[in-house]
Amino acid sequence: MHKQTEDSEPIEVDARPNPNYSEMFLVPKDVRRIPEFVAFAKWCAIPRFEREPETQKEFAEQIGVSQDTLTDWKKRPEFWQLVGIFLRDWMQERTPDVIGGLYGKITGGKGSTADVKFFLGLGQDMLPPLK
Repeated sequence: MHKQTEDSEPIEVDARPNPNYSEMFLVPKDVRRIPEFVAFAKWCAIPRFEREPETQKEFAEQIGVSQDTLTDWKKRPEFWQLVGIFLRDWMQERTPDVIGGLYGKITGGKGSTADVKFFLGLGQDMLPPLK
């Protein structure tokens, strides 16, 4: 999935709620605290209003690393690849609620023409192709 370099090694992490699925990604070899690295990526993928603990400082204290370590991890491209995996999962879980909210807005008479077009466009992506 990702190109391996001399500075990184592949590890497998269960990145999805389904225990039968895991995602292979690269973590830099010089990261000594891989579980904390992964936990920080998961925490960063959560919108700020849902994060526990609320601040990066509190998160660093909770997992037993310095804020400087977290800042260093955020400079690594592998970190942001991992955040992207967790963010995609977070969004996937909420998509039906967002679509339902959009539908409610439209059917409640508060939707705009753009809302209707967007909703219908989503439906087109889900329909099987016409024969």
